[in-house]
Amino acid sequence: MKNSKGFSLLELLVVIAILGILVAIALPRYFDAVADAKKAAQKSNVAIIRTSLEYYRNKNNKYPQLTEFNSFISSQTYFAEPLVCPYNNKTYSVVDLTATSTYWGTSGNEHYLGYTSTDNSYTLVYTAP
Repeated sequence: MKNSKGFSLLELLVVIAILGILVAIALPRYFDAVADAKKAAQKSNVAIIRTSLEYYRNKNNKYPQLTEFNSFISSQTYFAEPLVCPYNNKTYSVVDLTATSTYWGTSGNEHYLGYTSTDNSYTLVYTAP
């Protein structure tokens, strides 16, 4: 055999096949890890909102009404920084849970926080499309 400078076609095909197998194994695991991280971030955001709602109630002796909720959720008094949905990187859209047509009617890929309250209790639900 001659003194060749380079790789044969067979060697290149073997390397490409090995790389393809590694990618086929790694990509699904990567996407699962991203999905799990988004789910964990969403749960954390809801927990932060619930804690802030309790702080609001302790300070004001009532939970915020729906009309006050958007200003509550964007208030720096209760949140160090604006909460962003990990699925679409937008601030949350808050809707009234009692208005079911509004609650379930999404106009695209939107994620909603459903909220309703009385002075002594509240309901907070996260809805994904």
